[in-house]
Amino acid sequence: MENEINEISHFEIPAKDPDRLRKFYTNVFGWKFKNSAAQNLQYWRITTGTKHLPGVNGGMYKKGSENQTPVNYVSTPDINESMAEIERAGGHITVGKKGTAEHGWTAVGTDPEGNAIGLFESQDRGLFRERGKQSQSGAARIKSKQRHNQTEDSKGKGF
Repeated sequence: MENEINEISHFEIPAKDPDRLRKFYTNVFGWKFKNSAAQNLQYWRITTGTKHLPGVNGGMYKKGSENQTPVNYVSTPDINESMAEIERAGGHITVGKKGTAEHGWTAVGTDPEGNAIGLFESQDRGLFRERGKQSQSGAARIKSKQRHNQTEDSKGKGF
């Protein structure tokens, strides 16, 4: 995935007591929570930034087991390639590729030390974030044929 910008684009926090954690993150960081309103799903969308200073947004869900831990999701233009790369580098895929309604695909793996890594490929895979520009978290995007080009700050620097 040479020259791709694989950034954390989403996070998820499992909660035993969602009300308590919503209050905690709102009081400490000023994050905003919105119930997803999906049937049979206890999931809240989290907004971490402001109109003028976007942040990485995430979600919180009712914890189903004690083993669930927070996961950071990294955007990738090709989730299948990223899954294979995790395996080649000594990690493991723990939850295979699955679709998310109207958003794209996710998978979860672990690094060689067992830390969770989420992967996300946007349904709109023809567009991807360009380094140095605002993006989904407030954002200009580029077409897929341009995304493999080096940006000015990556030329000649081994990226």
